[in-house]
Amino acid sequence: MAVPSRDQALSLLAAANNHGDLAVKLSSLKQVRGILSSADPSLAAELFPYLVELQFSPETLVRKSLIETIEDVGLKAKEHSYIIMPVLLAFLRDSNSTVAKQSIVTGTNFFCCFLEDIASQFHWNRKVERWLEELWTWMVRFKDAVFSIALEPGFVGTKLLALKFLEIYVLLFTSDTNDSEKFTTEGTAF
Repeated sequence: MAVPSRDQALSLLAAANNHGDLAVKLSSLKQVRGILSSADPSLAAELFPYLVELQFSPETLVRKSLIETIEDVGLKAKEHSYIIMPVLLAFLRDSNSTVAKQSIVTGTNFFCCFLEDIASQFHWNRKVERWLEELWTWMVRFKDAVFSIALEPGFVGTKLLALKFLEIYVLLFTSDTNDSEKFTTEGTAF
């Protein structure tokens, strides 16, 4: 099987962005997603700016599919995900609740993944790489935006996902004192 090329991905992105038929747009975006998922992260990062252009599509299904693509590709090419983070933030305020909800789900997955990477880097190296610090800055903005969604009037489904994000946030940043006391007690018993 031939290695997917940059030109093939650009052609599909152009079709997803410019074609008049929704089915063609979705099919093209699905093919791009497949190419970028199997491609080298540097190729994915190179195509992020073209992918971001799809955020202005008037079709809800294209915007939702874009967010799903962002999740797949963004988690693979983490060092370059800062390019797509503004799209995720913008979609939190999308007029269609389906798009906003998908943005919260994807952002929650990013938040957990990036926090794990930060903890791991700090644990092993006692420092965090600059690209991850920049992504974390975007995640803090995301968190603030989701917090405001939870507190404002709006669609119940979107607010429910915002509250679910808050629950995950609290759980991630709350230590379980029983486990740490148990670990400390067990550690001193030797």
